[in-house]
Amino acid sequence: MKAKATAKTSVTVFDPQDGAVPERLREALAYWDGIRGDGAAPLVGDFQLLDLDPKIIPFTIVADVLTDPLDFRYRFWGSGNTTFIGYDCTGQSVRDNPLFSEKVFDECARIYNGCKALVFHTHVLKPDGIHREYWRLRLPLIDKTGRVAQIVSIGQIMETPSEPLSEIF
Repeated sequence: MKAKATAKTSVTVFDPQDGAVPERLREALAYWDGIRGDGAAPLVGDFQLLDLDPKIIPFTIVADVLTDPLDFRYRFWGSGNTTFIGYDCTGQSVRDNPLFSEKVFDECARIYNGCKALVFHTHVLKPDGIHREYWRLRLPLIDKTGRVAQIVSIGQIMETPSEPLSEIF
């Protein structure tokens, strides 16, 4: 039996306030920052997808936070994510994400536990030799009790035929 080839993944995490964020994601961060005021994060109802640059909405994902046990369910899955990843997870748990369940769960748990915006810069070398690099800004939204109730994730994705990635992997 032939072993199934798997992708190699490398992730670096940044505080978006450090400036290591692509311009398009900085615009979304500025919007989130502006509506949160002095709070840790904006209220769920204050964040409106239609207030974002229309070019990034297709690369946006919104996940509801479920507790007991902790989980995250995709409420909104922008069509650009489907184009690049190859499937749509709307209505599913992040644990059901065919390629990235553990990675996404861990990143969302980090946002949930810290109630802080973070940027995840990921390199993926797929078995077919395609290199995918993407930045994903993850933003917490809170309910009236101050608990993280949703996580907004906005991505910027680049895909190219692979060059040797020895410095990454």
